[in-house]
Amino acid sequence: MKTTYISILFFLLMLAGCTDFLDKQPDDMKTDEMVWKSRKETEGYLANVYASIPNNDFNREDPWIGCSDEADLTWNVYSTYGINLGNWSPNSNFYNKWGTFYKAIRASLIFEENVARCPELSNDLITRYKAESKFLRGYYYWLLIRQYGPVVLIKELQPTDADWNNYPRASFDECVDYICQLMDEAAADLPLHWQNETNNLGRPNKIVCAAVKSKVLLLAASPQWNGNKEYANFKNQDGKALANTTYDESKWRKAAEAAKQVIQYAENNPDAKLRLYKNNENGDGTQFNPYKSCVDVHVKLWNCEVIFGRTNNANPRSWMIHASPGPNNLGGVAPTQRVVDAFLMKNGKPIDDPESGYVETGFAENGSDNWNPNNYNLTTDRIKMLADVRNCVSRGHWPGEWNMYANREPRFYASIMYNKRVIPQLPDDVAKRDYYNSAGQKNGYARVEFYYGGMSRQSGSYTFFPRSGYLVQKFNDPQANMRDRTYPQNYGMVFIRYAEILLNYIEALNEYDPSNADIRKYWDLIRERAGIPSAFEATPGMAGNKDLQREWILRERQIELAFEGDRYITTRRRWLAHTEDQGGATDKRIYGDGGRMWGMDINAGNTATNNFSFTGFYKRVAFETRVFDKSYYLFPIPESEIEKNTSMVQNPWW
Repeated sequence: MKTTYISILFFLLMLAGCTDFLDKQPDDMKTDEMVWKSRKETEGYLANVYASIPNNDFNREDPWIGCSDEADLTWNVYSTYGINLGNWSPNSNFYNKWGTFYKAIRASLIFEENVARCPELSNDLITRYKAESKFLRGYYYWLLIRQYGPVVLIKELQPTDADWNNYPRASFDECVDYICQLMDEAAADLPLHWQNETNNLGRPNKIVCAAVKSKVLLLAASPQWNGNKEYANFKNQDGKALANTTYDESKWRKAAEAAKQVIQYAENNPDAKLRLYKNNENGDGTQFNPYKSCVDVHVKLWNCEVIFGRTNNANPRSWMIHASPGPNNLGGVAPTQRVVDAFLMKNGKPIDDPESGYVETGFAENGSDNWNPNNYNLTTDRIKMLADVRNCVSRGHWPGEWNMYANREPRFYASIMYNKRVIPQLPDDVAKRDYYNSAGQKNGYARVEFYYGGMSRQSGSYTFFPRSGYLVQKFNDPQANMRDRTYPQNYGMVFIRYAEILLNYIEALNEYDPSNADIRKYWDLIRERAGIPSAFEATPGMAGNKDLQREWILRERQIELAFEGDRYITTRRRWLAHTEDQGGATDKRIYGDGGRMWGMDINAGNTATNNFSFTGFYKRVAFETRVFDKSYYLFPIPESEIEKNTSMVQNPWW
């Protein structure tokens, strides 16, 4: 059993007549005897404080995927479309979480002030519930500062007639300090883990608190907030600076220490069951399969790598509908060519390394070493072969696929659906698989057709297709049946996993102690699980070189955490998102959220004659030109909130 998913039972409390509590004014809540005399109602109130934590969502609740340089969402009904084209302002209210999070913060303060009034709760439970509420308040402030920068800190419950014009923004460092204070105070009254009380999975514990501190302090140490002189004029009306423009190396040390605390919790407490997920260490076969491990870590509920998350069947299933190829699915979550190119070769080298073995053009004559490990006959053993595909036994590229996708690392195949690849998440029924192929290409395997006129890229008014010529395969359950939309298991939403903490640690450590042996130790663990050689073997001479190690650590984040929302945050905290498009026939940048975004040529050729042998599809072309101004590093505070609090200044350049 694993880790911190909010249990279904816990969230059923939200449906127990408590959903209107947060709509009441604070003074109403303080005198509402019904709430605080009943354990059920009191715990229901706490459940409502939890309820404002947003799901990791590709379109509805956050912009992290669709507004980063790693992916495109084909639908113009989502706010990412307007943001990427520069069509927004403080009045747009795109992904407006300001009021939602402050409402939850106020609710946490109300809860802490009143929970001791409940006679049906033991003193131990009162103490623990207060700690959970403190964690939640700190977590909501974390969500606020990552989106808006420095915010107004409300540390005590305010009267309903408070004059909000007297509440200016705190500095970014003050916000960080307060969040860390809340995490420390909460951790003091929380258990290390919930492994012995699975009904409490999903609640915070000491490990979760330390992990959140790791994320907060990494943001604070990064160039956006550590010595960024472009924020020199970012001040309150009284002249108080909201950003520190003097670089402080010790912030990296604090970030590393916070991440190391999580690592020490994991290493020193086997009962916490926290480690990188490997299939053979979790009852799934005796042999390590890096591809299967990289697939299952994102679809296996409560696996050993999850630090913080929640049970949620709706959002992962919605993701699969939107990311699986059409027809019958909405397949339009499209990786850019930049992230496709970022994935390494099976020898751990980048595609532009002369020793990588990468070939840009032509069809592969042979498959990978493990494409058909049981030597099945593709005609007579079709069902057995499909079982190997869906069980992740068959892995890597097949003969006849484009060389660009040949001999890549396991994480590539776990993350990217490319033209002509067999679709895993379909049943073995011939008719259901052939539904996804054009006439002349129906062989019961369902190889995806992204080219112009293909079944997953039809012409005319059919608009649900990936504009880059790729789909995200990550988070798709290979055992699901996306023809009939049936699912074999329950799923969860993951907010923090152990691999991110390892990456946080080595990134922070590199900035002040680049020769520290821990950098290789924990980086190698990630590479080992990915099934590729150490970064130090693939890039000789890198050891101890801060700049080179930084470059490759950020690339490791881009790969390992692809489509998990990290890329958006990382390029902004590293002050790299405004890297300009210099023009030219191809994309030579590795950063930059403005300018041209690239993919395959989905409009090439003729719909009447295009098929898998058509090579014109594999030309790199720009599918969109985006706008990114420096103002976009932070979301604007909604104009309606500025009007409520005239002491609150707007974010830079808005």
